[in-house]
Amino acid sequence: MSWLAFNKRVLQEAQFRDLKVYDKLKFVAIHASNLDEFARVRLAALEEMAAADSAAYGAMLAAARTEVFKQGAAARDVLERSVLPELDENGIHLYRGEEKLSSAHYDEVMHIFMSKVLSYLQPVIITPKKTVFLEDRALYFLVDVDAGRRLHDLKIILNIPGQLPRFFSLSPEDGKEWVVYVDDIIRTGVQSLFAGFSFRGFYSIKINRNADLNLEDENGDPSGFREQMQRGLDLRSKGNPSRFQYDAQMPPGLVDFCYRQFQLEAGEMAPTGRYLNNSDFFGLPHPRGKTLWQEKWPSLRHPSLSLYGNYFEAIAARDYLLHFPYQTYDYVLVFFNLAVLDPDVTEIMATFYRVAPDSHIVNALISAAKNGKKVKAFVELKARFDEANNLHWSAKMEKAGVAITYSIPNIKVHAKAALIKRREKGRENKYAFFGTGNFNEKTAGMYADMGLFTANKNLCNELEAVFQYLYTRKQPGAFQHLLVSQFGSLEKFIGLIDHEIEQAKQGKPSGITVKVNNLEEETLVNKLYEASQAGVPVKLCVRSICRVKPGVPHLSDNIQLVRVVGRYLEHSRVFIFHNEGRNDIFLGSADWMSRNLHSRVEVVFPLYDETLKKQVLDFIAIQFAPAEKTQLQSADLEALPWPGCTQQYCAQEAFYNYLQVQ
Repeated sequence: MSWLAFNKRVLQEAQFRDLKVYDKLKFVAIHASNLDEFARVRLAALEEMAAADSAAYGAMLAAARTEVFKQGAAARDVLERSVLPELDENGIHLYRGEEKLSSAHYDEVMHIFMSKVLSYLQPVIITPKKTVFLEDRALYFLVDVDAGRRLHDLKIILNIPGQLPRFFSLSPEDGKEWVVYVDDIIRTGVQSLFAGFSFRGFYSIKINRNADLNLEDENGDPSGFREQMQRGLDLRSKGNPSRFQYDAQMPPGLVDFCYRQFQLEAGEMAPTGRYLNNSDFFGLPHPRGKTLWQEKWPSLRHPSLSLYGNYFEAIAARDYLLHFPYQTYDYVLVFFNLAVLDPDVTEIMATFYRVAPDSHIVNALISAAKNGKKVKAFVELKARFDEANNLHWSAKMEKAGVAITYSIPNIKVHAKAALIKRREKGRENKYAFFGTGNFNEKTAGMYADMGLFTANKNLCNELEAVFQYLYTRKQPGAFQHLLVSQFGSLEKFIGLIDHEIEQAKQGKPSGITVKVNNLEEETLVNKLYEASQAGVPVKLCVRSICRVKPGVPHLSDNIQLVRVVGRYLEHSRVFIFHNEGRNDIFLGSADWMSRNLHSRVEVVFPLYDETLKKQVLDFIAIQFAPAEKTQLQSADLEALPWPGCTQQYCAQEAFYNYLQVQ
C-alpha cells in the first residue's frame, strides 16, 4: 500500500502547474507503467499468498486491487479533464471517443489502415472449441458482430499490433496538429472493409500475467542457469492472470463471456476506459518540437576532476563524489575508456545488474579484453525485466574474451562497483568506483544517484575481496570499512543505531538520517522505533515502500518521514549516524529491505573525506527542506502540509543550483 501511495504521488506530478504538457503526459505514462508492473509482480504474488492462506492475505489483496482500480480511474480523469485539454490549447488535438474524423483525415486514416496496419491484424473467431490465449500486456479488441442468419453472432479477438506506433500523426487542419490512436484507425478500417457486417462494438481488453520467474539455480552451473533463464523468459508471457482490464462500456453478457473464456477470477476484472495502456503516451508524437517539454538542465561538469586528463592521477590524490544526472555521467565512461587505453592498466573488474541497451561501458570492457587486458565481469542474470538484455551482453563479452561470472545460487548481486588495477613504478595500485546506481548510461540520465572515485587502499582492498567472492565463492574475511550484505551489513547497521540509542539515553546529542528507495526490513523497522522511543531524532526520506509509521504517540514521535518526487527518480541510498558529532556517512546500493540485506550481495561504502561529507549533509538538508514537491508523510500514508511552508521550489532544482556554485 505504501508503494501504491508513491505511485499516487507520481500521478500528482502530472497536475503541477510548473510542468509543460508533454512532461505531464510523461508522468501519466510512468504511473501507468508502474501499475502494470505492480499487477504483474505484487498483485500476482498476493494472489498466490491469498490462495494459500486467504484469511491472512485475502484482505490485503482486496485492498491492493481496490487502490489499483482507483488510481486507474484517477489517471483517466487527469488525462481527460486536464492534460489532453491542455494539449488542445497548445495546438495538438488527439482524436478520441466517438469524435468524427474530418473527410480529409478519414481518407488518411484509411490509407494508413490499408498500407501500414492491415497486414499486422490477426483476427481470431471464438468458437466453443477455440480457446484464445491473450499475451501479457498486449492490447486486443473483443469485437461483437451481428453476422446475419447464416453465421449468427460472432465474437472475434482482434489484436492491436504492438509492433506499430500507438499514435499516428495526421495532416494539420484549422491551425492545429492532429493525432489519432491506432485503435481508432483499426475501428474505422475494419468497419469500412467489412461493410456487410453489423458491428455492435469494439471493446478494448488487456491482461496482465504473473511475470515473476522464480528460477532456482540449484547446482551453480552457469551454462545450465543461462538455459533455464532463457526458458523462463519464453514462459513469462504465459503466467497466470493477475489483472484483466476491459472497456467499461462492454455489455454485461460480454463481461461474463470474458470471465469464462479467459479463466479469470472476479477480483481480477477491472472496468476501465475506451483506451488502455496509458504508458504508450511516452510515444505520443510531438509535432511542435521540444517547445512543449520542460527545458532540460544542462549536465554540470565537476569543478576539479574536469581539470585532469589523467583521472588516475586525480583519484590518487583525493576522492571524488559525483551526483548524476546533475553532473555528467561521462566521467564514468571516461574512467573505463582510459582504463582500456592506458598501457599500465592490467586488470578491470565490474558488476552489472541492469545494462544499457547500447552500453558504452560494456563495449569498453570488450575493447580492453581484445587489447589483452585481464577483464572480469559479474553479470546478474536475475535482474527482473532486464534478464534478456543481460544475457545478450554477457554473451558478447564472453565471446570477446571477458571472463564472465554469472548469478550466485539463490542470491542476487545488486552491488554497483568497479575496480581497476594499474602498474605504477613497479607497484600495483588500485582505483575503485562505487555507485548507488547501475552502470547504465540510459538510466543515469533519469535516476538521481551518487558515485565515488577513490584510491583509498582499505576500500579498494575490501572491494577486491568482494570480487574474489563473486568469482570464486571463497568466503572473504571480516569487512572493517565496507558494509557488505551477506557479510554482516545488517549487524553493522544495528550497531550504528544502538550507539545512537545509547547516546540519547545518556542525554547526549544523537541522530539518524536514512534516504532509501524502500524501507521494510522488520529488524531495522523495530530498531528505528526503539531509537525514537529513546529520544533519537530519526529522519527518513523514503521514495516508495515504507513500513515505518511516523508520528505515532509513544512509538515514533521522533520520526519524520518525507518523500521527494521530481523530474528525476530519486535512487541514491544515504545513511548518516551522528556518532558524537563525527557524522558517519555511508552511501550504497542497498535499500533497507529483507531482500537487500538477506538475499542479495550489496556494497555500502563510507565517506571519509570531510569536504564530501559536507556535500552530502547539504544534499540531505535540501531533501528535508519544506518545499512544494517534498511531501511530509503521515502514519496512514497521506501527505501532510508543511507547517508554514511557502517555498515553491523543488528539492532537485535546489540541489542543481547548489552544485552550480560549488
